[in-house]
Amino acid sequence: MLQHSECPRCHAPNLGSEIVCFACGASLRPLPKRFLPAPAQAPWLLWVGLLVGLAIAGFVGYHLAALLAGYRATVPMPAWYFPAAGGALVIAGQVALAEARKIDRRWWALKRAPELPMSQVHTGDTVWLRGKVQCESPLIAPYTTAECVYYRYARQEREEGKAGWHTVERDTKCIDFEVAQENHSLYVPSGGVLFDAQIYYEGFLDPDGEVQVKVWALPVGIPVSMCGQVAGESDRPRIGPCSDELPVIATWRAPSDYVALTARRAKWAQAAGWFLTVLGALTLIASVAKI
Repeated sequence: MLQHSECPRCHAPNLGSEIVCFACGASLRPLPKRFLPAPAQAPWLLWVGLLVGLAIAGFVGYHLAALLAGYRATVPMPAWYFPAAGGALVIAGQVALAEARKIDRRWWALKRAPELPMSQVHTGDTVWLRGKVQCESPLIAPYTTAECVYYRYARQEREEGKAGWHTVERDTKCIDFEVAQENHSLYVPSGGVLFDAQIYYEGFLDPDGEVQVKVWALPVGIPVSMCGQVAGESDRPRIGPCSDELPVIATWRAPSDYVALTARRAKWAQAAGWFLTVLGALTLIASVAKI
């Protein structure tokens, strides 16, 4: 006679040799100890932490709102000043949060893209590639003699009586180029490329140190990392944007370093967004508070 076992979930009869229930798919054999799920933590710890966090946030928010209300009462200003400032801060915070979400989506796409050699990529792949910059008619970076495919420079002058600088001249330019790896090459249209170039030259143009220039460039012959979607024919492949929100990335960094940099930018943008939003909300509260 055949041995039968009853499913613990749906109570359907199964053969004794079965591993999973034929009706609902539930496991009929106990899992080894190392595969058993970890015991759930006590939910009251989470609730206690949440209540403590809310209490601290309420205490700090109350005193900040009182401080802003006291400042509003002591400094003569129009009645609309505080509500307008609070609304502007809230809007700026929401813009920063939207930018943080955009950067976070970009980070997720960059993180998922694999690193492959050019000999293994196909049309439609979204990948990280690394190779040397090649160009038949390169640009000449300003204030240098470097041949490059992209440059950005800023000329700054020292402000009179101040320690700061103000920009008096800036420009950015790029051209189409190729990225080569061994016997393979990839065409890179300059339109829709997000360049991450390192600073190539920084120095003063006068002996008094009143005028300085900074030049960022992507010189010919250096290795670069590219992230994008491979397109075009197999004998003339090119790299294009992954999506409307993610252009082609051209960076001198390693792919992992650029992904980590993007993650940090998303965190900083998110922190700035929440800070501005909370500060704006407290300013709006202080504009109607009675002291």
